Amino acid sequence: MSLENVIKEINNSVEQQANTVISKGKKEANAILQKTQEKINKSKEKTIEKTAEIVSSIERTEIASLQLVLKKQFLNAKKEVIDEVFDEAKKKLKNLPDMQKQKILKKLLIKGKKEVNAKHFYSNLKDKKLVSKLSGLKFRKEIDCIGGFVLENDDNTISSDQTFDLILEKVREKHISEISRRVFVK
Repeated sequence: MSLENVIKEINNSVEQQANTVISKGKKEANAILQKTQEKINKSKEKTIEKTAEIVSSIERTEIASLQLVLKKQFLNAKKEVIDEVFDEAKKKLKNLPDMQKQKILKKLLIKGKKEVNAKHFYSNLKDKKLVSKLSGLKFRKEIDCIGGFVLENDDNTISSDQTFDLILEKVREKHISEISRRVFVK
């Protein structure tokens, strides 16, 4: 065998070994790349899931917050309407015809005299004359009210508030849910 043939064989053998190493290297590199790509895909999926959860949580929070704001606005609007209803009732009570007012004041006097042994009363100036005539009591002092009166005993220790203002407020407190249902029929 000649030297050239030996060199050729060595070159062929080295080339074969190099090709085998290169082939193995490519296989290992492909396996590493495939594993890395799988890890990237899993990480990407987890990131997408977490992002979706975060977005969903933010959406739920925003929706709940918006619903709360809307509910508050709705309740405020309902309160304003009920306030308007009571303001209208106050106007009507303030401007009752004398005969109607007289009937109401008589009933209130009967109720008030059961509560207190009255010697004098307080009222607005508009009702002063009528209450005095109906009750036979002394007028003590003007008070700011839409109508009615406050009866008081001789030593000023016991009183009975029969003002339209207080009566309206008691009606409002006691029957607010019924009033709300009637005003806001669904």
